[in-house]
Amino acid sequence: MNSCTNVLLSVLAVLSIPAFASAQTRAAQASDGPTASSVQPPASVSADVQVLGTRRPDPTSGGSSIALVTRKDLESLPGGDAQPLQYALAAQPGFVTDTFGFGMHVRGSDGAIQYLLDGVPLRAAPLGQFGAAGGFIPRRLVESMQVITGGYAAEYGAGLGAVVDITTRRAVETPMADIQTAFGTYSMVDLAVDYSQRIGPVGLLAGANFHRDDRGIDPPAVSPILHDATTGGSAFVRADHEVGSRGRLQLLASVDQRRFQIPIDPTLVPLSEAPPGAARGVDQYGNVPPPFVPYDANPIEDERTLLVMAPFTDREDGMELHVAPFFRESFSRLSCDPVGTLGPSADRGSTCSDVRRDELHAGGLLDVAWKGGEAHSWKSGMLVDLSDSRVDFASYTRLDSDPLAGPNSAKTVFGSDATHVALAGAYLQDRIAIGRLALVPGIRLDIERFDVGEGGDRSRLLVGPGVRLGASYSITPDLVVHGFAGYLWQPPSTLDGPVAARVLGLAPAGQPVSPDIQAEKDWTAEIGVSDRVAKPVTVTLTAWGRLADDQLDRVNVGSTNLVASYNFERGRALGTEASARLHAGSILDAFGNFGWQVAQGKGVSSERYLFTASELSVGGWVMLDHVQTWTANVGLDLHDERGDGHVSALVNYGSGMRTDPNSDQSVPEHTTLDITLRRRLRFGRTCPEIAIDVFNVFNDIYAYRIGTGYIGSAYGPLRRVDLRILVALGD
Repeated sequence: MNSCTNVLLSVLAVLSIPAFASAQTRAAQASDGPTASSVQPPASVSADVQVLGTRRPDPTSGGSSIALVTRKDLESLPGGDAQPLQYALAAQPGFVTDTFGFGMHVRGSDGAIQYLLDGVPLRAAPLGQFGAAGGFIPRRLVESMQVITGGYAAEYGAGLGAVVDITTRRAVETPMADIQTAFGTYSMVDLAVDYSQRIGPVGLLAGANFHRDDRGIDPPAVSPILHDATTGGSAFVRADHEVGSRGRLQLLASVDQRRFQIPIDPTLVPLSEAPPGAARGVDQYGNVPPPFVPYDANPIEDERTLLVMAPFTDREDGMELHVAPFFRESFSRLSCDPVGTLGPSADRGSTCSDVRRDELHAGGLLDVAWKGGEAHSWKSGMLVDLSDSRVDFASYTRLDSDPLAGPNSAKTVFGSDATHVALAGAYLQDRIAIGRLALVPGIRLDIERFDVGEGGDRSRLLVGPGVRLGASYSITPDLVVHGFAGYLWQPPSTLDGPVAARVLGLAPAGQPVSPDIQAEKDWTAEIGVSDRVAKPVTVTLTAWGRLADDQLDRVNVGSTNLVASYNFERGRALGTEASARLHAGSILDAFGNFGWQVAQGKGVSSERYLFTASELSVGGWVMLDHVQTWTANVGLDLHDERGDGHVSALVNYGSGMRTDPNSDQSVPEHTTLDITLRRRLRFGRTCPEIAIDVFNVFNDIYAYRIGTGYIGSAYGPLRRVDLRILVALGD
């Protein structure tokens, strides 16, 4: 086998997309060969993972709904590595893409996705950042990921919506570099390079990319696109060192820097020259129109994420130790351009805000796993995460008395808030194998203390116990049922309530605002069945439900990038998911899934100053505005036996999230088709790959949001065409 084939084997071999369905079999573990990384699920995960080929449902799996997404799967999707990680997650059952194409919701939860990188949990980046929902994780760094949508083992503390457990790539033995260039619609340019090499006991993997386009954020109008360019890049380095025969020390560092132009709605007409008292009417759903922003304004958001972690793993005498210190900075700065935004054509009484936020996380993880006889596999651990966040803001009001307008210095308000959060958690779980039955009991205790304000005199202490039990039973080698029940505790992920009150003018800049936010407490359960009905076909059906006290939800704060958490007194959610997997010989792999869900809340019980009196007067159950009742995905990869030519397609359907002031109506449904044509060319030792990506082939016009959230509405992109060229260099 020549060197070029070795280099591109993991990229261009037969791609199966095996994980795009929740299922009930344990993931296959890749061999630790000289030119491939070892992709092994964490020892504690009682996985119900669907894999390709002749593997049968595992009789010892235990209760979770897990999908395994491999490196090959990511590269076989339309767009390949030029697409963000969220694109792959959106094809999972139960996932709903939210505003701007970055936010994600799962099974009716508002966010609450727990990301883990090589076993290290990363608390959610501050909400309001466009790259917060996993966008800071370079897709080219990912070797595989387990997507857990239900039945969480006790080791997972913060994910009520989903857990995305990512294993990063490891260096190959010989020097190798991948160079990818992509060009396309909206003046898109994406340049990326990766380099990998092992030098003795040390493996090195590094990468960087640059990206720009004229449509970075899903805009408030489908066309034309006004003021929506994005420029940014990322870089990462991963080094691992073998310590003895059983230990491994790893260092991972990554940085992501982006600049977003905040899109301006070109369909809104200024009122500056209209008759006195003129106003824009509500839309067809009763939503109040967003504020008018002059077309020549220049609101900008800058974001930066820095991550450093150093996991150490040691295996000896049936015991595995995992220690991982980590540090992360999440920085964002929204500049609203008060001179332009509050200019002569702006509405009378208009306001805008500058917001600067810098959040630092530091902490460590300690896990120990060991065998307890033939039937028991124990795991215990603890996590400490210390967070320090500072938010500075300036709120501007238009100077209506001046013909040139601009900000009124007499009404400009400056302020700041500091938030200090200490989170600690500990757990104990077991995995019990009794013949065809597998049980995964676990207990967990989490404590969160947060102090708000410069003096830290407004403190809250939240304590949450949790109990979980998962089970699976193999009726036949091909038929497995699983179930889960648990009491889960979810702390609030953002504490911007006090600064939100000041930005909205509900409290003076220097006046204390005591938060009354609570942790969410959930009783959750699910039951599912997986069956390989024929040799090439596996089907799965899962039903789930949730009852919540102090259900967490979030709301945008005016025309800023701040998002504040609050509680409903009660919450409830229910849904079903079905999926199927087809592997037809060596030329076709396909999957399909669909989901149905409802999620409701009742009675706002905290941070009530964020709402109007009419909003607080609603006493019954209301549908959560991020719910999309029906979702479906169908994908396929048709390829030749050698793996040189591919036709990949992905169809996504959504019935539309909620809109109108009471979330009583749905945004119109949408169906999009994405296609990629790829061909690997062989020229001796050089094997470039050329791909043409077409997104939204039928030019479907659709909105994620209408009249809600930051900037009002958000429309998905029209048809896009990209050209990608990938060249692998090395021996």
